This record gives sequence, structure tokens and C-alpha cells, in this order.
Amino acid sequence: MTGVLDDRFEAAEKISNRLLKSSIKQSFDPWTDIDWEAPLVADAPFLPLNRSTLYGTDLWEEMTPEQRIELTRHESASIASSGIWFEMILMQLVLRGAYDLDPRTAHMHWALTEIADECHHSIMFGKALARTGMPAHRHSKVFNELGRVFKTLTSGPSSYAGILVAEEILDEAQREMMIDDTVEPLVRRVSQIHVTEEARHIRFAREQIADMMKQGMDPAELLAQQTLCALVGFMIVESLISPGVYAAVGLDTKKALKAAANNPHVHQTRADWGKKVVEFLGENNLIGGPAAGLWRASYLMTDADVDRGVIGKGVDTGTAAALKAAAAVLTNIPGLHKLNRGTVAGIGRGPGKTPKKPKKPKAPSSSSADSKSALGLSISDLTDPIRTITDSSPVQALRRATGFLPWGLIGDPLAPSERPRTKPESSKSVHRLTVADIQKLTSDSVAVTFSVPDDLAETYRYVQGQHITIEALVGGERLRRSYSVCSPVSAQTLRVGVKKVPGGAFSTYVVDTLTAGDEVDVVPPAGRFYTELDAINTHHYVGVAGGSGITPILSILTSVLEEEPGSRFTLLYANRDRDSVMFFDELADLERLYSDRLSILHVLEEGGHSGGAFANGRIDADRLAAVASSSDVAHWFLCGPAPMTEAARDTLRANDVASSTIHLELFNTIGASAPGKTATKAAPADAATGAQLRFSFEGADETIRLEDGELLLDAALRTGQDIPWSCREAVCGMCRAKVCSGQATPMLENHTLTDDEVEAGFILTCQTHAATAELQLDYDA
Repeated sequence: MTGVLDDRFEAAEKISNRLLKSSIKQSFDPWTDIDWEAPLVADAPFLPLNRSTLYGTDLWEEMTPEQRIELTRHESASIASSGIWFEMILMQLVLRGAYDLDPRTAHMHWALTEIADECHHSIMFGKALARTGMPAHRHSKVFNELGRVFKTLTSGPSSYAGILVAEEILDEAQREMMIDDTVEPLVRRVSQIHVTEEARHIRFAREQIADMMKQGMDPAELLAQQTLCALVGFMIVESLISPGVYAAVGLDTKKALKAAANNPHVHQTRADWGKKVVEFLGENNLIGGPAAGLWRASYLMTDADVDRGVIGKGVDTGTAAALKAAAAVLTNIPGLHKLNRGTVAGIGRGPGKTPKKPKKPKAPSSSSADSKSALGLSISDLTDPIRTITDSSPVQALRRATGFLPWGLIGDPLAPSERPRTKPESSKSVHRLTVADIQKLTSDSVAVTFSVPDDLAETYRYVQGQHITIEALVGGERLRRSYSVCSPVSAQTLRVGVKKVPGGAFSTYVVDTLTAGDEVDVVPPAGRFYTELDAINTHHYVGVAGGSGITPILSILTSVLEEEPGSRFTLLYANRDRDSVMFFDELADLERLYSDRLSILHVLEEGGHSGGAFANGRIDADRLAAVASSSDVAHWFLCGPAPMTEAARDTLRANDVASSTIHLELFNTIGASAPGKTATKAAPADAATGAQLRFSFEGADETIRLEDGELLLDAALRTGQDIPWSCREAVCGMCRAKVCSGQATPMLENHTLTDDEVEAGFILTCQTHAATAELQLDYDA
């Protein structure tokens, strides 16, 4: 048992460390990373119109355009208000879980980091409400008190499931808001920040749930967990939109509530926003039991899900029946009846309010709409014990002695006027680094390791498969060249492999001239030749490399084997002969270390070696087809000379391998030229003459008049801004920018942007000209 616990602890520590690194690399400050002074767009909705609860109803058709927009604003405000409520509950659950953790552990550090993130999110939502002039639409008192019960009593998977349902529904909603150009920019920015940071919280909650469920539980406990999950999911989705939003825009509340409740667009919205989390909970056996009908009653699940047996056969999906089934289960959960002895978690009744003395209980009234909760518990049953304990002499004495004041009375110690707005250090800035070591690999290749100062460690933090760009004065000319990092992500050692290219001035300089102690300019890591690693993955990866194309794949395969203990890797590595194989000894050591999960085949054009680890010839269609036929490959990584990698990609596609699983990096003529020194390509006929380019880059806003036939990248560089670039051949993707207004000419070449990115307006500025008299780009998008 100790070994199992140790394994779980180590896995949790590894996950927590990974999330902490991600948090360090990409976190936001709601005070400085949002321009709260920017003017609001007067006629912009706060939600996509088709996600309004009344969209498509007869009532919607009767509303004026102004009413529709105003309704989306109040609905968005209601979602934000509920989001704050969710996060208040979440923070208490996380803090309760961290209470007994060892403060030295990464798990504890991550828990506190998540709490800090949620504090920022709640502040951000609250400031957004204040800035937009929207009220804090509150959910019903019943839900408020049920939330108090949930955070006090829940434990185990259901506590994380509650977090997950709230986070993932809000996440899906905000993902739509952040990419919809019709939505108010402030709302889009708030959504973008929340989505970015919340992704880490979602991943942690998912991993905690999966780990807990793997440990098993007795049937009674499983039933309790399933019931709590169903009830919490129902509460969350029903609390998103407050009835007050309809009265706020002059509508009859009862009529609007009825229209929304019967609106198929609302049902579809809930199903869309809840699809991922419902699938995950179902996979982990947290959807089931007699109360599972609540998932369908809340429309987080569709009829198709019910038909395929997700909630089990014979389960009543009516709201009343499902709530009654939940109540029957929950009243038998140990600890629920202890609520009548009060809970310290209930101290405080809101900003600046003194707890009231308990009133005389009124006689129950069948006509009172909220006299009973959905579980048959009266509101006084839930609140009177809490009021009793908060009004008790010991608690009041403690509050007087400590000077405790609710948050509404302590002011705003972090007001924007007190916080200097500083421009963050660019992640794309060039810095001069010292060569720490040069290791000879073959007669014509070396591994170069750079020394990174502590204050630049985060700037040069890389992901497996990424590359850096090196700039140096060679033969009196400043040249740039991109080289992939070959170290695993765990090492964070900036080490690259360089192979001399015949006639290549830069590679010859690195292999023959560069020595330890020399200084060169280095652009921080970039590139998207990787997939996200996850300790719970059990994937089969295949790498196809040729020559120096091994460098990013070496980083990828080592990182996979280290970070994903259940995954395996197959490498096909093509070279001229044995003596030209880069990193041969390192690959052999890795194969011995991970003999059960790493398989390497060296394919040598000139042969000369035999045995299971070698093959003569080339990586041809038959060899690739044999690997592809196994059908269990999750991801293919192809890197090497363009003819080899493109032929390999085409072969895989011909063998019905999904394009989404094929990742390609061309290693041909990257970075041979300096700015303005590229081989001249005729400007397309649709290029505008005398056009004006405006662009944003790391806080700067620049405008420049383009010379006739000038590429956008060259014009941007003429402003003096350090726009990232490397290859100028549509391979590295570093000069990527988004077209905000105007039009650019079609790219002359494109070997890196996906179809989705092109559709979204992204271009490679080394391959485009202005097609309109005015063009605006965003290099930070």
C-alpha cells in the first residue's frame, strides 16, 4: 500500500510542478492587464446574440434591437455574478483540501496558486460589472444556502466535480465570447484571461477526479457521489441566469422565464457548454443512480445521450422526480443532519452587514414559492443555525477582539491609481547569451549549450520541440538561423544541435568557429511543433527524422518518456551512414533506459550495419505504411529535409492517417538571409502602392508608409521594432501576425499556419504585401 501511495504522491507532485511552471509562464494581473479606462462600444452585445436565453422565441421578435443587446449585457452580468459565487465556493473547497498538506510540497503550492488565481478572477469579474454599469444579479436564496451546504459537507470526487462543472461550463461560454468580434472588447478580454488561466484549474480537477475514482469506493459512497454531482450540475446551470435580467430590460418576468424554459436554443446552449464535462464525468462513473435524471432535466444532456444509456435505463428525467430521488439519497448521507449544529463557514452575512438575530420562525405556507428548497428543506432549517452561531457571544467576542471586518469595509488597497502600469518584458526580445559548451557530435555537427542568466530563465523557458533563433556577424553580415532545442523539457537546458550544410555560411561558422565563451544574440524559444503532455496519457508516438531533423524530435521523445509513463515512442531516423548520425550515443542510452517503451530504427542510405536497430535504404512509403497500419499511433512528428518530410506526410495521408495527428517541421534553408537581403520575389499584381501599415507589437503602436513592392515584415522592421523573424521562407512562423483591418495579399508560401489560422486572419508577414491602401496588423494576437 505504501508503494501505491508513494506513486500517487509522486504523480500529484509532477502534475502540480507542471501546472506551477505554466502559471509562472502565463498569468495575468486584472489590475494591469486590462485597460479599464478604454471606452465601451455602445451597441455591442456582451454575449453572442444566439446564446441569449430568449433568442428565437416570439418574445425575441417583439423586442427592439436595443432591448436584445441590453438583455445580453444583463445575462452576461448574471453569468459573471454566478462565476464569483462559484469561485467563492471553489476557494473554500481548495483551502479546506490544502489545510493538512505539507507546506513544502508542490501540491500545496499549486493549491495556494489556484486560490490566488480565483481571487484575481473574482476581482476581475467584479470590476467588469462596475465598469459596464451592470448590477450584480444574484441567484436565488435557495441556491445560495445549498451552496453553503455543498462547500461544507462535500468531500471526495464530488467536490472536484462541482468545481469542474462550474469551471467547464463557464469556460465553454467564454471561449465563444472571446472569439466573437461582435462582443464588447472588454468582455472578450476578460473572457480570454479567464479561459487561459482556468485551463490549468480544469486540468488539475480532472486529474484529481480520475485519481480518486481509480481507488474505488463502496456502492453506497458511489451513489452519494453520483447524486451530489447531479444535484450540483443542476444547481449550477439553473443559477447562471437570474430572473432579474428580464425585468431589467422591461420584460414581464414570468412570461420571459416561461419562454426561456421552453426555448430549444437554450437547451442546445446548455448541451453545448456542458458536453465535455458530462462526457468526462460519465467516463469516470460519476453519472448514475436514481438522481441521474437531473443531467437531462437541466439539458446538460440530450435525448440522444439518454437513448444510448449514459444515465442508465429506467431513470426518470423529470425535474420533480429527479429532485425527489436526490433528496431520498442525500438525507441518508452521514453528516447532513449535523448542519443543525451550525458551521463556522457560515460566519458573515455579506459586505458590511451585521449578522441578524434569529427571527421567530413563521408557520410553513404552501403558497410560499421559496419556503422549501428543492430537497424539501425549509430556508429557516438551513439559515437559522448559521445565524445562531454567528450571533453567539464567543463568535462576536472573537470578532471584536480581532478587529475583523467584512471585505466591504476595508476599502480597495489595490486600486488602479496605486498600481503602476508597467510594460511587461517581451518574451520575444533578443538577448545576448554566452556559449557555455560545445560538444562534437560528428565530423560535421556539434551540440551548443548556452548559459542563461537567472533573470532570463523564464524568457528562455521552452516546450519540447521548440526552436531558438541565433544571430551573429558572419563575414561582415548579420545572419540569423533557427535551431531546435534538443534537451527534454524537464532539464530546461538551452542546448541545440547544428549540422554543417554545404555552402551554409552560418552553420559553417557555428561548427568550425564558434567556441565556448563566445557571445551571440539569441531570440527566445518559439514554435508549435509539439503536443501537450499529460501524465495520464497512454499514447503511441512516432518520430520520423532525417539528418539534423533529429534535434526537436530528441527533445520530444525524451520529454514524452519522462512525463508520460504510460506512453511509448517509435523513432525512424534516416542518415547517410553510421558516422553521420547525430546524438547516436544519447539515443542508445535512452533506448537502454526505456527499453520497454522506446524503439529506434536507424535507416542508413549507404548501409554498412546490420541488426534489429539498423536498416539499409531510405524511409520509403512501404516502411511508413507498415508503421501506420498499426492504427494505434496518436501523433506523428516529421522533421528533416523538405522532400523527405513532405513525402512522408503525403504517404501517411494516403494511408488514411488523420492530418490532425501529423506534425511537420521543415529543416531546409531556414534563416539564411538578413533583413532586406532576401531573394527578390515580384510583388503580386494585387499589391497596393503607397499603402500605409499600422501594427501593434508588445505595447507599441507603429505606423509606416510601405515602399512599392515591400514585404510587410521588412516595413515593420524599418520602424526599429524588434519584430521576431527567422527563416523568411514560410517555415518558422515567427513573423505571424493577425490582420485587424484592411487586406493583405495571399501568402506567397505557407508551410506553418494551419487552415484554421488562415481562416481566422493570420498571415506570415515575410510572405505578404498590403492589398489595400491601409492595413492594420497585430503581432501580439
